[in-house]
Amino acid sequence: MTESNHASRLDQLAYELEQAKQSEQQTKDYRLAIEQQLCELVGVKDEGSYSTKGDYYKVTTVAGFTRTLDTDKWHQVKNRIPESVAAKVVRSKLEIDTRQLKSLQGLDRASYNLIAEAITTKPKKTAIKFERLEVQ
Repeated sequence: MTESNHASRLDQLAYELEQAKQSEQQTKDYRLAIEQQLCELVGVKDEGSYSTKGDYYKVTTVAGFTRTLDTDKWHQVKNRIPESVAAKVVRSKLEIDTRQLKSLQGLDRASYNLIAEAITTKPKKTAIKFERLEVQ
């Protein structure tokens, strides 16, 4: 493929991606507007579900809250709560520090290999970014 053909094909595909993303956004905005109208028609609880039936559809709205833990504040208050209660309400989550793991791979291969036995690695979807260039 010549350099000119390569640039032309790249521009064509980037343009098509741009158009698809715009179409996606319009479709998403349309969907969100319909969802808002359904929420107004059916009703929404502060937390939990609410259902209404039509002739052909049953629509259920489900609402709730996202709760996050302020770990510094938690460490201040957890000793004032019975341990059995605290353990049921707040769980510990083990996570991988990817930066440290990658660093360990180069620094201590034996330790890395042991840790790697407990890790499942899967490829992520490749991200593609595009930017429209101004024609001069």
